[in-house]
Amino acid sequence: MKETIGEYIHKLRLENNLTLTKLAASLDIDQSTLSKIENGKRNVNEELLPKISCVFNLDIKFLEKEYFSEKIAELIYKEEDTKSLFLLAEEKAKYFRARKTTQGTIKF
Repeated sequence: MKETIGEYIHKLRLENNLTLTKLAASLDIDQSTLSKIENGKRNVNEELLPKISCVFNLDIKFLEKEYFSEKIAELIYKEEDTKSLFLLAEEKAKYFRARKTTQGTIKF
């Protein structure tokens, strides 16, 4: 998706004929918070993803990928050479995974 998660939630809410009040209640947040999320004045909290997934019957992995890609995009959108940043980030992610799998190994 090219839009923000907030814009996507807004679109889903309208497609499902839900009011701000009803959706906010379903997500266990207040109406003003939901309005700010939909209008880009507040970011979606990661803990809200499972609830959004449940309300709209969406794959949680899809939402998590969108959430993290949006976070990354917010960090790098001003940079000219994003491709090299992604390559470097991928290398660092591989390093972190390798470090995590070797860390804490008990040898007898």
